[in-house]
Amino acid sequence: MRARSLLPRLVTLLALGATGGRTFAADDGADSSKAALERAAVVRAAIPAPLEPEDGKPGLDFKFEGDVIQAGENAGSVTYRIDVGTFRDEPVWLVSEEFVDEFGGSRAVTESTLYLKADLSLVKGEWKRTLSDQVVRLTFKRDGDGFDVQRAVQRGTEEPVESRKRVPAPPDATFGRGAMLIFLRHAPSTATDYLLPIVNLEAAIPAVNEHEIPVASDPLRVEVLGGAKYGEGKAAREAWMVKIARSGNTAEAYFTPKSHELLAIDSIRPPEIRTVPKGQGGAKPVYEDDKPATTWKAAYLKFGHGYHLAVIKWLDAAIHWDTMYRHEIASGSLTKDTKLEDFKAAFIAEFLKTSKHRPRTQADSILLAALQTSEIRNEKDGTVRILTSPEFGGNIFHFQAIDGIWYITRIDQ
Repeated sequence: MRARSLLPRLVTLLALGATGGRTFAADDGADSSKAALERAAVVRAAIPAPLEPEDGKPGLDFKFEGDVIQAGENAGSVTYRIDVGTFRDEPVWLVSEEFVDEFGGSRAVTESTLYLKADLSLVKGEWKRTLSDQVVRLTFKRDGDGFDVQRAVQRGTEEPVESRKRVPAPPDATFGRGAMLIFLRHAPSTATDYLLPIVNLEAAIPAVNEHEIPVASDPLRVEVLGGAKYGEGKAAREAWMVKIARSGNTAEAYFTPKSHELLAIDSIRPPEIRTVPKGQGGAKPVYEDDKPATTWKAAYLKFGHGYHLAVIKWLDAAIHWDTMYRHEIASGSLTKDTKLEDFKAAFIAEFLKTSKHRPRTQADSILLAALQTSEIRNEKDGTVRILTSPEFGGNIFHFQAIDGIWYITRIDQ
């Protein structure tokens, strides 16, 4: 089960998610990109200075709190706080972001505090990722034609390991979901597209595991699509729709038509990720690998944890061995004189042989990434079939409920 992790999901709040839904207008190359950058510069120059309001006037500060839905389940939360302040006697936007990522029983918290100039150019900031077994801290500030980044990685109770890295960046580069929200609050409603240069701070963040794909230093593309509906049926409401993309990830974001306040974000790539207003994400599922799986996702996680963490009892309990054994005999993959016990022992031994013995957080990030890039089908007989992408092995897993408990009943390679 080779897989990449969800570094963009855990790390950057700008890498959103790629193709599907409405498509971008054709890009005419350098001229088109230059025009999109110029249009963005006009909007950025017109953003009001981040100053405290006069008495009786509304302030520029705002906040968004939301639930994150991963693969149809409540899997965390996001909070974006925008305030105003000063740095070296100059007005700045103070942006704080928090992403709580919960899937499969693990928890990762990503926090950042950013200082942005009036035009959203990044000045300095701090970033922290907290996992069960590791804390990573970054402190960064503008230094000439780039950013000086100081890093500290602490594993458990060990002393932090410190290092420095330089990240080049255009003078007007920005970073963070909050910067995008400020930009869109002051962007015209007219359909058009923009480009925002982004500081590639992801390049300075240590990888969660060896399968992560570096995020490129390309700009954020923002395409205003105009009026749309958010929601379904009677709950649908008028919205202003924007498509955002970076490094192969794309999403559709919905805002209120007049004030451009964020309503929700639907990720297209990676799929199956939604950000909705706080309280709309539903109850959080509880997964316990030592208990019988009551859903196919519970069986999927039990098997995945058994494989990645090398836990025999979970591998054993995730598979309905009689059903899988009969299928292998019928398909000719096993000879009829092969004993069930020998088949089972060989299967588990092979999984343990290839297991990386990963930490739980690493395993869950990989399992979610695999799920998000899989083709999932519900068969008429109640079987749930998952076809993983070639990057994740290209296998087909069959899940069935037998006597009220979900198992893997077949794996095709």
